[in-house]
Amino acid sequence: MIKDSETVISSNADMLSNYIESMKNTDIKNFNNINLSPGIHYIIYDENRNIIFSNTVNSIQITDRRQNKKLRNKDSFEKLNGTLSTSRVVDVKGKNYYIFVTKDFEDIGDKIGYIAGILFTISILGIIVSLISGNFLTKKLLRPIKDITKTAKEITSKSLSKRIVTNGAKDEISDLADTFNLMIGRLETDFEKQRRFVSDASHELRTPLAVIHGHVNMLYRWGKNDAEQLDKSLITLKSETENMNRLIENLLYLAKGDNEVLSIKKEEFKIISLFKEIVEETQLSYSNVEITYNSNDQLKVYADYSKLKQVLRILIDNSIKFSKDSAKIMINVENKGREVSITLTDNGIGIPKESLTKIFDRFYRVDESRNKTTGGTGLGLSIAKQIIQYHEGRISAESKLGEGTKINIYLPQLIYR
Repeated sequence: MIKDSETVISSNADMLSNYIESMKNTDIKNFNNINLSPGIHYIIYDENRNIIFSNTVNSIQITDRRQNKKLRNKDSFEKLNGTLSTSRVVDVKGKNYYIFVTKDFEDIGDKIGYIAGILFTISILGIIVSLISGNFLTKKLLRPIKDITKTAKEITSKSLSKRIVTNGAKDEISDLADTFNLMIGRLETDFEKQRRFVSDASHELRTPLAVIHGHVNMLYRWGKNDAEQLDKSLITLKSETENMNRLIENLLYLAKGDNEVLSIKKEEFKIISLFKEIVEETQLSYSNVEITYNSNDQLKVYADYSKLKQVLRILIDNSIKFSKDSAKIMINVENKGREVSITLTDNGIGIPKESLTKIFDRFYRVDESRNKTTGGTGLGLSIAKQIIQYHEGRISAESKLGEGTKINIYLPQLIYR
């Protein structure tokens, strides 16, 4: 870079010298400005060091030492105040004229040092800013994770209702918090199912166990010598153990459904064949029951035959238990576009309006005395609802006291083939 600048300055100095020497036959005062390379400045002095011509506002002070140095070395160069300069001496009509040619110049070493200093300063500032902002961002980003950790430590089987509060942002941390909340929600549901199962089972088993325990004590005290008491107690024990067996089977059935291990084996069949079978079985068991059905002979469904039959059996048994002298039951099936509708209507004693939304709850009894006389466990409709839900359907009830009850079952279109 320095050599290039020296070459440019030297060539322009020679150009000026040659031009002035060509003016020997004319007065130098007639000197006209000539075109030089960009960035080239020059000053022409006379012997008395007066400026004759210049294309720059800056002047160069001519000292004896500088003048002698220039005269001794034609191609000497000098760096001063960011410029590189050289000079020439030209004789015109016996008079010496001094030509000084300059070019702005920045030493590459100084420039690199300056840039290096700037870069170093910027680097230090960048590191400081990065540390401060990084610390701030790290705390901000880790705060939700700390909240998750804190909440996770606080959660026990008695505090599963706790949830992580998110700020509504859509990012990975929020997704993690939402996933954690979903997991805790499922755990809460599972714990509630387990708690309810244990509570329901212990509550329902307490009564028959108390009855059995009482009759065993009576047998131990008097039954050995009292044939009538022995016979009565044995009948009661048989009835209670059957009820307990039925209750335990129903509880286990519901527990399988809660744990999502209930086996559903779907098949394609004409629904009228199911109705024919269940009507024949009902009429064989109950002579005073009038049961009819109305269905399209060609209507086929894709469902679990035995489970759907179990639902109908539960509904028919309830209609018979809670009907008047003779039960009349009507089953109607309709294809309603996107759904199959199955309705079962009876002429029973009816259900109070306030109980309609509760009859599918486990162990719910409209009247406790009803189930004591009929031997019900309060789980039948819960099982029916669970089976229908496993078929992705729904079940509901309509009823009027003294007139009867209608159970509505809706199965989705996907059961068609």
